[in-house]
Amino acid sequence: MSKKKIVALLITIILLGAIFYKIDWAELIRTFKDFDFKNIWQIVIFYVLTLYIRGIRWKALLLNDKKYSSLNLGEIFTVGSMLNIFLPARAGDVYRAYYLGSVKEERKMKVFGSIILERTLDGISVFLMLLAAILLYCRQQWILHIAYGIGALFIGSLIIFYLVFKFDKIEEICNWLNNLANKLPEKFANASKNLISKLCSYSKSFMEGFTVLDYPLYWGIACVTSVFVWGIEAYVAYLIVDSFSLGLGFSAGLFVLSLISFSTMIPSTSVFLGPYQVAYLMALGIFGIEKSTALAVSTVHQGILIIILTILGGYYLLKFNISMKDINKNAQ
Repeated sequence: MSKKKIVALLITIILLGAIFYKIDWAELIRTFKDFDFKNIWQIVIFYVLTLYIRGIRWKALLLNDKKYSSLNLGEIFTVGSMLNIFLPARAGDVYRAYYLGSVKEERKMKVFGSIILERTLDGISVFLMLLAAILLYCRQQWILHIAYGIGALFIGSLIIFYLVFKFDKIEEICNWLNNLANKLPEKFANASKNLISKLCSYSKSFMEGFTVLDYPLYWGIACVTSVFVWGIEAYVAYLIVDSFSLGLGFSAGLFVLSLISFSTMIPSTSVFLGPYQVAYLMALGIFGIEKSTALAVSTVHQGILIIILTILGGYYLLKFNISMKDINKNAQ
């Protein structure tokens, strides 16, 4: 077992231990029974809708290139999301770059660059949503500090990517590294220059994925669809919480979605077990919901999304005829 897997397993065990410590099992079971299926069709329809809207956003990030279909990009995103649940190290995002690059004969690093930009947009959108929820409904300092830290991370990343893209110093850096390599002994110089050449080629292709930053129209579409997608997902979270008749408003959906979205950044085992539940406990804890009840709600929420993504993602994975062996190979 690799060190990353060991760390993820330890984090999961520690978090689950904290979650189940002195839990009220009777209350947990009772809460499960309280789930009302009245909202289930809305939950499914709205969540599936977000998957295809993400296809529209991804096409905008790829400059609305005619060789890409928004529907097909939505399908690929769905498969990637499913794989991110069950495989470590965001293997689903690697799959998306691998598959689209192979099928469309596109540079995979360029596609991966667009995916990183997409994830950065996600982070900023959820940060703004969390900040709005805090300012409107709950000004607790601990969660405000979390929001500011997350905002600094994602907005700072976008600024860095923009500066690297605009000033385009990769070629100069590559030349400087090659000059250093030339000063090495001959047996090391050639190997070093080959490595530098590959890294520079990958870096240039990767930054091509940020070309949309030079196109205000497409960048604007990507930003608007990001806010739209996360707004719908917040509504889905609200519908799930509302199905337990806890008497909480839409603000609960905002807090739940924001915190569980950021919890997936924490290393864990498959299905984000541990961080997901802790995030839910923190979100509903703001409203005074006790641990057993929050855990039951989080389990139902996570279970519904896993079922949707597994059914749709599994279907599209078979449709695209890509083997898990290929995915694992390219994710390493």
